[in-house]
Amino acid sequence: MKDKIVFITGAARGLGAGLARKVVDNGGKVFIVDMSAQAVAEQVELLGVNAAGCKADVTKLAEITDALAQCATRFGGVDMVVVNAGILRLGTIEHMNPQEFLDVMNVNVNGAFYTIRAAIPHLRASKGYLQVISSLAAAIHVPLMSHYAASKAAVEALADVARQEMALDGVDVGCVHPTFARTDMIKENDTGRLWGGHKGAFGSVEPELVIDAMYKGLTNRTRKIIAPKPIAPLILAPGLFHKMVEGIGKLQGSDKRLRAFRDEEAAASGKD
Repeated sequence: MKDKIVFITGAARGLGAGLARKVVDNGGKVFIVDMSAQAVAEQVELLGVNAAGCKADVTKLAEITDALAQCATRFGGVDMVVVNAGILRLGTIEHMNPQEFLDVMNVNVNGAFYTIRAAIPHLRASKGYLQVISSLAAAIHVPLMSHYAASKAAVEALADVARQEMALDGVDVGCVHPTFARTDMIKENDTGRLWGGHKGAFGSVEPELVIDAMYKGLTNRTRKIIAPKPIAPLILAPGLFHKMVEGIGKLQGSDKRLRAFRDEEAAASGKD
């Protein structure tokens, strides 16, 4: 990682911020982008002289293109790009605000597409590495997350296509599939109402476990990064496990939590 230049979206907090810290601590340089200029500035100050960043909206191709250009100017190039920016919402298909569905798809899917597209010339020049953050939700589809699951499945598909197209230029592409890590995004969305009773491979994990896996993926230019490792069968052969996962969820109380959430959601929308 020494002197490698890593561009990370959604890096003002959570997994992105943790990965930026790990890169810097191991001799690399990072350029971070996020929606809040203040949050970016605070993170850059914490990271020190080998960090820079700017505010950028990944749903706007011009902004992410400009951010990558700033990174290349500041550090002399771009060796690795981490497509990490994403948002999460909870809601049933029946009652969610349709705009929330569009918002999640816009940030998670369009944002990933724009970031990959803008990164291509930089990674081609450095024969670099692209890392795209998907999720266990891309393979195992749970209630209340139709938009998130659909977006992360799309992100995985983008990574798979980009891998084949960019291999022609010596660029490697990795896709990260973490289970739910206990980041601020997870806490803010109160996913414990659905996942709080789950244990083992279906439980949430500390962010450091996922960050370590992401970092190792960068250093090894890994194709598929799965964290924690016990969920690997669910990612690699999801269709074989869907029914089993649904059954385990019921045993661990997901039906009860789902019913309570749905009743509250219906009441809030003025329906019986």
